Amino acid sequence: MNSHDAETARERDVVVVGGGICGLTTALALEQFGATPTVYEAASEYRPVGAGILLQTNALLVFDRLGVADRVRAAGVPLDRVSIRSPNGRPLVGFDLDDVERSEFEYGAVAIHRAALQRVLLDALDADVQTGKACVRVTDPEQPTVAFADGTRVCPDVVVGADGIDSAVRDTVAPDAETRTLPAAVYRTVADVSLPADHATRGSEVWSHGAYTGGAPVDDDRFYWFGVLPERVAPSQGAEATLRALRASFTDAPEPIPRVLDAADPGDVFATDLRDLPSLPRWHRGRVALAGDAAHAMLPFAGQGAAQAVEDAVSLAHGLATGDDHREAFEAYVDERQSRADAVRAESRALGRLGTTQSGVVSTARNAAARLLPGRVVRRFRRERAAGTSLPPM
Repeated sequence: MNSHDAETARERDVVVVGGGICGLTTALALEQFGATPTVYEAASEYRPVGAGILLQTNALLVFDRLGVADRVRAAGVPLDRVSIRSPNGRPLVGFDLDDVERSEFEYGAVAIHRAALQRVLLDALDADVQTGKACVRVTDPEQPTVAFADGTRVCPDVVVGADGIDSAVRDTVAPDAETRTLPAAVYRTVADVSLPADHATRGSEVWSHGAYTGGAPVDDDRFYWFGVLPERVAPSQGAEATLRALRASFTDAPEPIPRVLDAADPGDVFATDLRDLPSLPRWHRGRVALAGDAAHAMLPFAGQGAAQAVEDAVSLAHGLATGDDHREAFEAYVDERQSRADAVRAESRALGRLGTTQSGVVSTARNAAARLLPGRVVRRFRRERAAGTSLPPM
């Protein structure tokens, strides 16, 4: 990074709305280009709650550029293998992550609790991170004012909307955007459970007719589990009834799924609809830009939501550091990121439609497609590495 880049970044007053993975990574990247961003997070505090996340190779390569990859690995579990299995436990395909890491990519994949990842990013930041600041609107994108629910208003040079799928910032950039759903619900939890050695460093997925489940260990004695069902179970009967219904739904799933659900706490099970965004006509307007789920929320089936967000973060920070003005910065960012994120989102949606189907014929086709996934992922990473995608100079 040359002195001009740092000076350009320092001259801009940048506000990042949203202090999740995307917002914190954006702030960290901006700092490394010499900026002093301010992050505004809606939650009143950062608490060790939530679910897990699988960070694939491309996410770890970005974190490596930001100097935190080793801390991310230490806070989570580096996985040596991920497998996709049928409901009876028969392997459909396996992905040797040790081989990926040993060969050419430097990193394989890491399973980590979201709160642990946020803590790594917070500890690496010098930026002012203000909690309890829920954004309600951004007015006049050419001279933006960010208004928060507590009455606070700020008027920065640039606003980055990293405030998730229900982004308030997005209303200023793409006001007609509406989320879309799949007819299914996803359940998530992190359970305290002791696992046999053969599951201690392995992730797995199980694909059956209309249901999809799996997970990975996020530390020595905690396992992140997710499950997708065609409709919500026991939606109005409380947390304990919901967990009983989930145990019944996945009782025949291969281990460690039943063991994890037996150990789960009813109060720690989270249910959400499966939602994503269609391709937006724009990612920026005036001095306001979107990143992460605010720009391209995607279904979880390709495991790329967080990875695409951190790619956005470093690309946007690089644009702001090297562009002569905000328009040039945002255009460079969109040129690098939009088509790629749209392609990954489309892949995620296609897998989601296959993963939630209840048709035996389509399920057979889906299982056949699953066998092609590891090769596709490796080829994609190779193309990105050759092109330098998502890794601008720091």
